Amino acid sequence: MSQVSEQTSRSTHVSPARAAVLPHLEAKARRFPELFPDPMDVSRLSPRDARLATTIDREVTARWSTLRAILEPRLNQPWNQQQPAVLAALMGGAAQLLFMDRVPDHAAIGESVGWCKSTAAARASGVVNAVLRRVAGLRAELLERVDMNNPAHLLRSDGTGWRLSEPIFDGTLQHHVAQQTGCSDAFLEEIARTDGPEEAMRLALHAMARPPVILHGAGEHDALEAHESPGFQVLRPGSSLADVFEQYPDAIVQDPTAAAACAATSATAPQCIVDVCAGRGTKTRQLAAIHTSARIIASDISPGRMLGLHDLADTHQQIEACPAKELIRHAGTVDLLVLDVPCSNSGVLARRVEARHRQDPATRRRLGELQRQIAADSLALLAPGGTLLWTTCSIHADENERQVEWLTKWHDLELALMHRELGRGAPGEPAMKWRDGGFFALLRKPASND
Repeated sequence: MSQVSEQTSRSTHVSPARAAVLPHLEAKARRFPELFPDPMDVSRLSPRDARLATTIDREVTARWSTLRAILEPRLNQPWNQQQPAVLAALMGGAAQLLFMDRVPDHAAIGESVGWCKSTAAARASGVVNAVLRRVAGLRAELLERVDMNNPAHLLRSDGTGWRLSEPIFDGTLQHHVAQQTGCSDAFLEEIARTDGPEEAMRLALHAMARPPVILHGAGEHDALEAHESPGFQVLRPGSSLADVFEQYPDAIVQDPTAAAACAATSATAPQCIVDVCAGRGTKTRQLAAIHTSARIIASDISPGRMLGLHDLADTHQQIEACPAKELIRHAGTVDLLVLDVPCSNSGVLARRVEARHRQDPATRRRLGELQRQIAADSLALLAPGGTLLWTTCSIHADENERQVEWLTKWHDLELALMHRELGRGAPGEPAMKWRDGGFFALLRKPASND
């Protein structure tokens, strides 16, 4: 463990990476727990600084409750009374000290203090210095295997961890695991209730692991290794995704669980497909590869995403981009209606780290209402005998099975197939075994003569 000198810790120098990420974390601290995908602007940073900034941001966002459990007992005032700038400096510095091996202690502490001095929280810079030095002193030795039952062990996303010089975590095992992994108690309680306590533990570990980049539709390449799911490959750490796309331009970054939803439509023979919430067009491209003779209409309510869909349509003859407000002109003509609706992202918490802080019933109720509104607005598009694909990256019943019940009860649809997948893969486990969590269902609208 390196020692930090008083002189170093008083440094006011702040690197470009930390100058970018710490204001970003301050903004998150102001609106927590309402965190949404909000990419940092790293366009002016060197590749090295951009990687450092994004890594700090991810570690803080993913381990927010972990960092709070470590930092709060070392503060004189309650956590919620701290200035957002102070929380940003503390969490950004602590994340580097505990979870990022290549960052020197003097840089993690000194630059956190230096940035704090440049803000309205300058008077708290001494507190930031003292607390972060204490955090550095918590590390006793690096462990290859962590005992989750031990309150003096701290797990990292690669499966290793620190033996700490004093116990940190307390309470029930479930609460302890929630603090360790950055998941909420409410999320783990619900999973324990629906799938059992062991599954709750496993999904908590899954949520904190670093997910691999998985591709579908690529062939052999030095940058890739085979996934256990046929047809999928995993990008090797440190390899260039751009090199893979140069050789396989039609490959798609897509997890096997997400791909399974569209693959389930392969037995249908649609002439017209509408992808209502197409987003970046990942499922649109997969549908085009499966249904090569179908006309595919991609839409999204976001103007920015529509621009991307227009670009996609320019390069794929069978794909059209259509604004959401104009979809009604296709009423009654759609053989396959795809509703990849907004959801809580509870099946992909390792990828959408900000979503772990929004796993509460009130948020899901709002999402459920939105999902039903999208369905009610879209079902007029479906032709008699047509198929509806309902899919989410959630594992919660109120976004999936209960919505299917509502669709069959109130909208003259018949359930044909339903599948729920829980995430697989934990810190330190092989990347080729990774799967996201998610759900899909196929529902059929009766033909007019049924």
